[in-house]
Amino acid sequence: MKQFKTRLLVATVAASLSGVAAAQNYTVQPIVTPESVQNTYGVALNDQGLAALHMRLPLAADINFDLISDSLLVEAGIPPEFDPATDELTYQQYIALVRRLEDRVNGSLTTLRLAVNFAGDYDGQTVALPALLNSAGNGASSQLNSADHQFLGLNQNNIRVGIASAPYTRFDHTFQPEAQEGGDTPEPVTINYATREFTSRALWYDGTNQQLLAPAEQSILGGESGLFDINENNVAVGFQSVAVTPQAQTRIDTCTESTSEPSSSTTLYTCVWGAWHTYQGGTASNLSSFNGSQLATNGSIYDMHATVWQLDAQGAVISETTYAPLMERLEADDFHWSTYAYAVNNNDIAVGQSWTYYGEEPVVGGRIKMPAIFINGETRAVTTSEEYLWGAATDINDNDIAIGYVLQNIQGSRRAVPFSYSVQDDTFTTLPTLFTGSATYPKAINNQGIIVGSAEIDTQIDSARRRVGYYFDLNNPEQGLVNLNEAIGCDSEYFIVSAESINEQNQILVTATAEREYTDENGDVQTEQVAESLILNPESGEFTGCTSDEDKVVRQGAATTPWSIACMLLIGGLITLRRKFIS
Repeated sequence: MKQFKTRLLVATVAASLSGVAAAQNYTVQPIVTPESVQNTYGVALNDQGLAALHMRLPLAADINFDLISDSLLVEAGIPPEFDPATDELTYQQYIALVRRLEDRVNGSLTTLRLAVNFAGDYDGQTVALPALLNSAGNGASSQLNSADHQFLGLNQNNIRVGIASAPYTRFDHTFQPEAQEGGDTPEPVTINYATREFTSRALWYDGTNQQLLAPAEQSILGGESGLFDINENNVAVGFQSVAVTPQAQTRIDTCTESTSEPSSSTTLYTCVWGAWHTYQGGTASNLSSFNGSQLATNGSIYDMHATVWQLDAQGAVISETTYAPLMERLEADDFHWSTYAYAVNNNDIAVGQSWTYYGEEPVVGGRIKMPAIFINGETRAVTTSEEYLWGAATDINDNDIAIGYVLQNIQGSRRAVPFSYSVQDDTFTTLPTLFTGSATYPKAINNQGIIVGSAEIDTQIDSARRRVGYYFDLNNPEQGLVNLNEAIGCDSEYFIVSAESINEQNQILVTATAEREYTDENGDVQTEQVAESLILNPESGEFTGCTSDEDKVVRQGAATTPWSIACMLLIGGLITLRRKFIS
């Protein structure tokens, strides 16, 4: 393929983008986190000022202790003598327990299922958490309200798109244990399991009405689909399950055979769900020879294909186009083989990620994910350079400039290198970082060429480096990356760890950490660090940054965040960059 690599892209930005601007100051517009949830993360911000949000961890979940094992309670720091009829959980015990009940962590269908992720939006005045597939909204969580929802994209018509799971229900499974040799026939045993209609569905929501987009393949677990973005033409992009993987089919055959016996303690659904839960927590073990956090493979029992849906104004599907991976799966490779579309511009060009093989000679052990462009029915590589081991394209503007990251081995460690890519010129360009080896993840780009994202600020060789939100102007590359914590002044109570979205007014939606107070079991006031979302509004005047070295030290001290918060913003979590699949 024709491809040029440069160190910095300037010429391919639209000619209308001109001038060298100074770094921008911003004022902070806090988005107040509802009392029903612990954390708020930014997702997307449009020109009308509507912000799509991701809320996490309910603070008033209805917990059925009959569906929680003693061992799980002990893991959460709850003593065996705890009696839910007379005793109350401390705040710390409650948080520890709910975290262990999250779907991606909780691998037992006999255990209580809770909703932990909630889609939300902010209209400039109030935050709303709609019920969607649950019976109650506002962060309500229980066995009944166990459907997770997330908004992942937003257009100028205030249409939100995302992903939703079905709520769990419960059923009894009775089986006949086999008699021991010479013993009496045991009594039948009944086990109560959770089940749900489907694993995930692409979600469309206009503030009142919602639509779910069903995938092509729905075997056993109901299939998977999701939406990450939607443009002004009502073209939405995401993924859908298109086939059962060869590995999963072998597992399904085994489950079918074993669960057909009257003595089976599991059902076909619970057996296959267990396989799915294992796959979705998988990591790329073939890259373990390089230092760095483990890369989540986000596996499934299904092969997924990036899909571009043409929707009507009510969210109904008019047409759809699916995109296969960059290379065909090798015959000896029986793992999932998928593509995902994460963003689309108003020219209907989508970008995302595809499984492929490393190097000129494909081998099963060389499986990697790389950035991809989806255009006119064709899946195109952003780069085929063997310098890079993994990556994703995360956004694209209307000038057909895509952004993303690729992982490169830098001094023995995997580090994320940011890039821009001109679809028109097939030009791949690496972008500046705060320092050599600073893992940098661009998340959004507007039509003016302003990129925002998250970058490592600490220089020590450590997998738990602190991160900051940044912006970078393609038209003013000499300025370099601007740490948004300096753009809001160093006396702020917030520390910005990631910039998620930027609109055409250059307002930036960010995720920050802040301190919140709570009362412990002794009646003492304690503080914890939580994630909050802010809108940064540009203001005129000369860029000041931090006024002194002393200010910088204070802000850096405030930046230390719990690893549980950092994990929500790093590659490898349940949802990465866009909260799940970009990893």
